[in-house]
Amino acid sequence: MRWWTWAKRAAVIGFGSTAVIGAMHMPIFRAVLMRVGACPVARVTPAQVEQARNKALQKRRGADPAPARPAFGFVLERTSFDEVRVWARAHGIACESSRNDSLLKCDAVPASALAWPGGATLDEVAFGFRLADHHLVNLTTLSSGLDPQSARARFTRRADALTNELGAPAAQSAIAGAWDARAPLFVSYRFNNYIAEVTAMALPERGVVLREHYVSIG
Repeated sequence: MRWWTWAKRAAVIGFGSTAVIGAMHMPIFRAVLMRVGACPVARVTPAQVEQARNKALQKRRGADPAPARPAFGFVLERTSFDEVRVWARAHGIACESSRNDSLLKCDAVPASALAWPGGATLDEVAFGFRLADHHLVNLTTLSSGLDPQSARARFTRRADALTNELGAPAAQSAIAGAWDARAPLFVSYRFNNYIAEVTAMALPERGVVLREHYVSIG
């Protein structure tokens, strides 16, 4: 499937990012982002980009602050672009950055590099950075080609880990019996300064895709 078709389908069923600007940091948009410098909005200041990003997230945010803001050991609003680069080099991970260093896309990331249980390798991990200071505000992981049983097991592990840290989710899919991937699995945790989402769904020619998204709201 062409990436643009995938992107449109993802937006329709909720697999996409929490907001338009957040969605543009998804790995499926990397070809466009790398050409234009990782932000589709031209001739605006970093402050205006950040204001637009937060405004786009307002409808999805919750009422209370998050008790924690897990992001695979990275610290949202504090971890810098350079620190992620150092992490990637230390683990031998190949990454590609946008022209203005507001997006870093890393391929074939070992789960061990993210303290991710199960010994899997993630197809892509995309880091989105605030233009003003290049601090991390958005992290997305993507794994494809999974069978339904493996995808559900990995989805459940991640959802359970987030629930232990964050409490009950704001929204989640219902699962009755065995999951055959005909309907997406999703769980969403929403706070006034943080959103976390995990989704598993079947896509033509890609098998079951597992996506995690962690975003800071200023």
